[in-house]
Amino acid sequence: MSKKELVSYLLAQNTALSPAQILLSLTAAVLLALLMYFVYRKTFSGVVYSKNFNSTLVLIAVITTLAMLAIGSNLALSLGMVGSLSIIRFRTAIKEPRDIAFLFWAISIGLCCGANMYIIAVLGSAVITALLFAFKMDLYERSAYLLVVHSAAGAMPAEEMEALLKENTASYRVRMSNATGREEEVTYEISLSGRKKQTPQALQKQLMELQGGCSVNFVSYSGEVIG
Repeated sequence: MSKKELVSYLLAQNTALSPAQILLSLTAAVLLALLMYFVYRKTFSGVVYSKNFNSTLVLIAVITTLAMLAIGSNLALSLGMVGSLSIIRFRTAIKEPRDIAFLFWAISIGLCCGANMYIIAVLGSAVITALLFAFKMDLYERSAYLLVVHSAAGAMPAEEMEALLKENTASYRVRMSNATGREEEVTYEISLSGRKKQTPQALQKQLMELQGGCSVNFVSYSGEVIG
């Protein structure tokens, strides 16, 4: 094959898609995207669930499929598509690293369905779904909290408090300690294990019984705020 023939081959539209093939690709993309929508909703563990973001993932999968169907094997069209997409600037910051993985999953669904690689899309989505639900199970059954204890200066029973934490938590450590002439405050990072069947409310009550004038606060902790 000469260079001229090779260039003509790459610039030509080598595939002629029928309406049935286009419909099949879009249907597969929608079904897999809906599976992703369900998995994201069921495995979400953040503070505020965003239905708009989840719906956007479905749209990204379908739109990517459309782009892949339009490009096909046409080199010139693919380069033009890359140039057109390069002018788009996204200003919305993604705060959750997990959401980035779902974005890549949505794009991968679109790429595979647009290229008629349905087996890869289905098997890949099945593996990702299994991994996400396995992570959601939390086999160690531990919940992390920040425990903030506030009291008047000299009134905090530090030794008794640490003995109580040692007995009723899976692990604990001091994260921060502040003291002034009138008051003092200690912040612990603690892990509650299902094995000991301890709840934050029960532990809070026991800590307050040590010293009637102290204030005890529990804050749900993911390990990403205080390093």
